Amino acid sequence: MPASTCAQLISRFNLCVVTEPQPKRHPKRRSAVVMLLSDSPQGAQVLLCKRPRHLRSHPSQLCFPGGKQERQDASLRHTALRELHEELNISAREVDIIGHLEDIETLGGMVITPYLAYLHPGAHWQLDRNEVDAAFFIPFATLAVQKNWYPLIVERQGQALEFPLFNTPYGVLWGATERIISQFTKQLGLIS
Repeated sequence: MPASTCAQLISRFNLCVVTEPQPKRHPKRRSAVVMLLSDSPQGAQVLLCKRPRHLRSHPSQLCFPGGKQERQDASLRHTALRELHEELNISAREVDIIGHLEDIETLGGMVITPYLAYLHPGAHWQLDRNEVDAAFFIPFATLAVQKNWYPLIVERQGQALEFPLFNTPYGVLWGATERIISQFTKQLGLIS
């Protein structure tokens, strides 16, 4: 797949209509994440985080910045921006929220609303080491190539489940983060 710029991806995304996020089965188990795009000389890139190993929930997993909705959050968009600031010290002034993708539900019953955002050039950020072990960019064109992913088959409750995996220098990308990337790529018609 040829490299796309952030402007090209955002234009394609804006052609797709997604309704406002609606609570699903578990309205108390909601979270929001930010799929943050940035331009590079090689095209659009996606920011990913690696969770610290000491965390009780999903230690060392790769993810988008984000987290659980809290009572004081006015909306899921607010949740996403609050978590982005808490984890990476990126203020809402340094990003443009473009829109959101369809909610996904994890195997554990958490409903995640993914927001697509653009990181302004020259934006400053700093990791909160209590929440993020590392933050890094992966070229979007690399993530959009299906042959770069490989399957892992696991059995859960007597049923075989297949999970696509993607190797990075920081570990394996899979699970909810993979599903969000896959949803975005399919929505734009860019799977190769």
